Amino acid sequence: MLKLGSTPDKREQYRLMRDAMEKRFIRVTRGSIVGGVRLGMFTAAFCGLQNLLAEKRGFHDVYNVVGAGSATAATFGLILPGSLRWRVRNMMLGSVMGAAICFPLGWLQLKLVEKANEQRALVASEVRDSTE
Repeated sequence: MLKLGSTPDKREQYRLMRDAMEKRFIRVTRGSIVGGVRLGMFTAAFCGLQNLLAEKRGFHDVYNVVGAGSATAATFGLILPGSLRWRVRNMMLGSVMGAAICFPLGWLQLKLVEKANEQRALVASEVRDSTE
């Protein structure tokens, strides 16, 4: 970082500080945009794989979420920078970690969907009874 008073000219000092702040702003902005794009790609891949597995298997359960999480984490582990050995390590670790993290989340999602369907059925039966 530039120290104040490193040049005797105040205008030059102001210009140097402004340039340093502009460079920092551009670096932070670029990092935020790249991070947002990566998060969006990860989310789109996860949801797409989850829906594809549910469609191909014929029903929605925990294993669709686990499979989508494992495959997505493995794919993103593979595209990280590094040597081929490092990428394969990241892919295997991502696959295991994706499955380990997604299993409880998938189970929780399944239970919440079941509870919501029960509530929906209860409200629908109450509405049907009140109209009769």
